[in-house]
Amino acid sequence: MHRFYLESITTESHVLLIDDPEEVQHIVHVLRLAVEDEVELINGRGLLARVRLTAVSKRGVEGEIVESRQFSRPNRPRIVLACAMPKRSRFDEILEKSTELGVDEVIPMITERTEIVPSKNAITRMDSRMVNIIVNASKQCKRMWFPFVHQVMPFEEVVDQFSRPESSLFIAWLGGERRALRDAFTPDRTGHGVENSVVFLVGPEGDFTSGEAAYAVNKGAVPLSLGDTVLRVETAAITVVSFARIMMS
Repeated sequence: MHRFYLESITTESHVLLIDDPEEVQHIVHVLRLAVEDEVELINGRGLLARVRLTAVSKRGVEGEIVESRQFSRPNRPRIVLACAMPKRSRFDEILEKSTELGVDEVIPMITERTEIVPSKNAITRMDSRMVNIIVNASKQCKRMWFPFVHQVMPFEEVVDQFSRPESSLFIAWLGGERRALRDAFTPDRTGHGVENSVVFLVGPEGDFTSGEAAYAVNKGAVPLSLGDTVLRVETAAITVVSFARIMMS
């Protein structure tokens, strides 16, 4: 059954209107769905509804809920990816693939070696684009809970926010003493349940500075090695999220 996104749908909803231009275009012109056809709707917060269409036009699609189900969050620690911002297309890829892999929070991060620091107008445009990427990736992989994307944050602020007992903080770094990912990521470090977080800090091209790495380690972060080769930002980000997902499956 075809799946669409409607943020406003709740467990109390009975009739609804889909008026997002992209979703309407897909329903009306691409799939050519008609009255009495059924679709699935998600709100990104665990709700899945089966909906029978009652009116279809170019301006919007109306429907009534046949049945709905509320899914709980996965009962595991939250996977948090704090990633230095690369160029636009590469961050889009990070967001898409990490959404498919089950990341729970994404933090676009500014570090000392971040090449492009977005303006306020650029951040506004980026927010809209990120929502579209998450919606499309979540629909494709049948994900019920969308990841939360934080506002752009400086490196030290990210470290300070997650330097707490219920968070396991890891920093992927190319210098100093490091632990292999498979050795550092253990149940006794990551804890259990949704109240815990596993946080990965992934740096920019050129890596974190020694000062940034020292700051994180002094706050309790575990330095990680991701292997013998130097990975691009998007590869490193997808690697750590993939590993965490596999280890917690």
